[in-house]
Amino acid sequence: MKITTDMIVGTGLVAALLAAIFLGGSTELQTTLGSGLIGYLGRTAIDHGGGDTHG
Repeated sequence: MKITTDMIVGTGLVAALLAAIFLGGSTELQTTLGSGLIGYLGRTAIDHGGGDTHG
């Protein structure tokens, strides 16, 4: 498996979100990280053809 920039950024966002949750970060920080993660992964899926629903 080839490591890409998308994988590194996604892993970093997940790690930051988990750290914010378990280390007592503010709710605003958790919400911002969660929203950023969903948006980033959604964009990545569409860019790489994962969002293609046409047969």
